[in-house]
Amino acid sequence: MTGRVFAQQMSKAFALATALALVFASPIFAEPSTSADPTASAPAVTAPPAAPATTRRTPADTSSAIGVTPDRDTRKFRDELAERQQRLDEFMAQLDALDRELEVASEQYNAAVERLAEMKQLVQTAKGDLDNAQHAYDVQTDILEERAESLYKEGSFGAVEVLLDAKSVADLVARIKFLNTIGIRDADIAASLKGQRQLLEDQLEKLRQSEDAALALEFELKARQIEIMLRIQEREQMLAEAQTDLLELLDSEAARRSAEEAALLAEILSGANAKGIQVAAGTPVETALAYHGIPYLWGGKTPRGFDCSGLVFYVFQQHGVTLPHYSGAQFQRGEKIPPAALQPADAVFFGSPIHHVGIYIGGGYYIHAPRTGDFVKISKLADRRDYAGARRYPWVPRVGVPTGARSSTASALGDLSR
Repeated sequence: MTGRVFAQQMSKAFALATALALVFASPIFAEPSTSADPTASAPAVTAPPAAPATTRRTPADTSSAIGVTPDRDTRKFRDELAERQQRLDEFMAQLDALDRELEVASEQYNAAVERLAEMKQLVQTAKGDLDNAQHAYDVQTDILEERAESLYKEGSFGAVEVLLDAKSVADLVARIKFLNTIGIRDADIAASLKGQRQLLEDQLEKLRQSEDAALALEFELKARQIEIMLRIQEREQMLAEAQTDLLELLDSEAARRSAEEAALLAEILSGANAKGIQVAAGTPVETALAYHGIPYLWGGKTPRGFDCSGLVFYVFQQHGVTLPHYSGAQFQRGEKIPPAALQPADAVFFGSPIHHVGIYIGGGYYIHAPRTGDFVKISKLADRRDYAGARRYPWVPRVGVPTGARSSTASALGDLSR
């Protein structure tokens, strides 16, 4: 009996141990079965708290740079900022359009001035030719009148005497031909002089009409220039009255560009060639850089102020190249250069019709006089979308220092830093 009781007790103990082991082991067996089913919700309950939080942040990161969905105030601020930037862009586009109109009008005015100067020169030449022809005509007329009077008074006796002096029939015939030739030649000369005088008078009248037309065009272009400048002033007034944040955006952009140009100019003048720009002494590039910072002046072609074609005119004049003060006419001179063959000192042109010009300095940059309110500066060629072509002139090295140049490089850099 004792052995039987002991066996029963051991059987109960083993059963109890087995039950306890199954109870404690049940979570271990439950986890693989639930993880095998991707639709089961058990893992979300049994997983550590950090895991679901990480799962929720992942999609949020793909839609927001800061990981937080913008609230209503933030969205409103962003919309207002975008709207202000759009208004600023539209406003600056209007100013750019006005600048282009002013540029075209300025170059058309320069063309009219060039034509007017040529016409005045032609008028002066025609006047001189007319005076000379008139004098010759008067002299010949006096001679013919004197001879006619002589023939009227003594002509028959004189002619008879000439004929009576003939020694033979052949001599008589020769003397008759001579008398006829004198009369015919005099008549031809008189007719020729009269025709020439009439032709010169007609030409002079046409030139006077052309001069009047050029003067009228010059007046019209001046009026147009004044009109455009007034419109620019109106836009600038609107800009001055714009909201503070827009002005701050504009000022910061202008400051950034000024700093970039100051750094570029300092690099160029120091002899560095990281941008591929090398300024050789006595070249048009060195001459043009001497006028960096000179203010833009409509119609200007001296260091007191330049417009675009005035700068090119003044620079190349110091290198033995005579150009008109008009970008359209400058485009007709020199050798045509394709973009891939551009070299420093080539003139680069913009617009259709041509209305802007600068001087290529290398490395994708050119120097030019941009617009009213600006100054002679360096710009990227790639920033212009209206590139029209390039011309190369047969320039020679400059002798001496650039005429009317700045006293020092520091002054040019100082203007940029202001």
